[in-house]
Amino acid sequence: MMEAAALWLQPALVAVLALRVAAGEADAPWLVLGALIAPLVALLARVRRPAGRNPVAAAAAAGAVTALLAANFLLAADAATLLGGAPWQGVSVAAGLAVLAPGARRLAAPALALGIVALALPLAAVTLATATAPWTAWTRGGLRPALTFSEASAWVQDGERFARPARLTFADGQRVTALTAGVYRVIERDAAPPTVRDWRLASGETLTLRPGDELSVETGARLRFEAGRRVPGAPASGAAWADAPARGPWMLPAALGGLVTLAGGALALGAATGRRGAPAPSSPVLLLAGVTAATGWGVYAAAAAPDLALSGSLLALWLRLPPLALGPRAGVPLAALAAAGILLLGVGATVALRRRLAAATRPQPVLWAGVVALAAVLTAWPVDPWRLLTLGLGLAAAMWTPAMLAAGAPGGVVGSIVGGVAFAALAGLPALTAAPAPAAWLEALTHYPALVALPLGWAAARTVDAMLATEDAPAGRRSPHSQTGA
Repeated sequence: MMEAAALWLQPALVAVLALRVAAGEADAPWLVLGALIAPLVALLARVRRPAGRNPVAAAAAAGAVTALLAANFLLAADAATLLGGAPWQGVSVAAGLAVLAPGARRLAAPALALGIVALALPLAAVTLATATAPWTAWTRGGLRPALTFSEASAWVQDGERFARPARLTFADGQRVTALTAGVYRVIERDAAPPTVRDWRLASGETLTLRPGDELSVETGARLRFEAGRRVPGAPASGAAWADAPARGPWMLPAALGGLVTLAGGALALGAATGRRGAPAPSSPVLLLAGVTAATGWGVYAAAAAPDLALSGSLLALWLRLPPLALGPRAGVPLAALAAAGILLLGVGATVALRRRLAAATRPQPVLWAGVVALAAVLTAWPVDPWRLLTLGLGLAAAMWTPAMLAAGAPGGVVGSIVGGVAFAALAGLPALTAAPAPAAWLEALTHYPALVALPLGWAAARTVDAMLATEDAPAGRRSPHSQTGA
């Protein structure tokens, strides 16, 4: 269904995939694979019961929709930051539009299709202008000896703003110019124990950093760096970006956690309508196009300008890459087209989320307004968009999916409760432990609690279903020897 595809291709998910590919995150290939496979599994799945009959699953649906909306609102916050405004201004506009979003099913499909086209056209223009296929751009990016600031970088010429708090680690010494007044914290690690210094800088003052130093930057801070110096926090080289050293068998728990979270969340979002029959062919095509476009944007951004991911902005890649590759005259309109594509994806996703929440609970405008308001409040905390996405999808996987896979209402309720308790316990585990470096499997469980919560909830639901089926069976079928004498 087109609505299921619109639910999955959230603008935050598409933007996060592109950003993590551009930044060379070790789990980027797994996430791209999961983002492509998970919705296809959901489109082919058959659910037994609608989640709306389960009040616990209905509450989980409201929580999951809230987290997904908050992740999408962060794009509006990024847009406001890049324009020199406050993040809350962008969130307020996005939340106001979301409250007024109509519940018409027919609006989600055209918004999704037009959004993907708007994202694909600038990418195609970059491909033609550079005469470089995506796999060639990947190879060239992997051959770079170091990821450094170029002379044409906006970070070097006029400076750029940080969309969210960041901690930058410098591999080489360089001078950083503060273009916004404020307090900048530097952790010097050339001695034991490390030295922490707070520098109050006026606009235009510089700060000299040495190799190994860490600089803490607040949201909205604007900095200028030196050309030819390494991008702080970026991989050491193009080879480290293309084949991250952290990528290996030891990251298997995190990879499985990401796949289970994506698949379980997609099943809850995409299979909750009681759909029957085969999905429309257009849905898999649009899903493939959306995930492929996000991956392509990340690859070209890393090859052309590895500093595009520095600010942490979900929109920086889409707004900066076309002007860099094509020049301002042709690139600025294409960047605006890409921004329009993100906006259209947001419209389609918001309409679909409102309909899905109404199907899981009750179609009350007050409930939708409350969910939108709570999502806007969540953006006030310095939370990572990917964390919001995994929490929303994980909550849906742990509590919403077992209810839909259960054969009866009691089993669905028990499965939702067990999955929710397991999810909350694992997600809150870091607050209860003081271990500075947890094991890989423990870190995977805390980042992706659905890895355990979903199987536990599903097993609890199936157990209750089996017990009730045994009790409801006829006496002769329950005990085949009941007619045999002693």
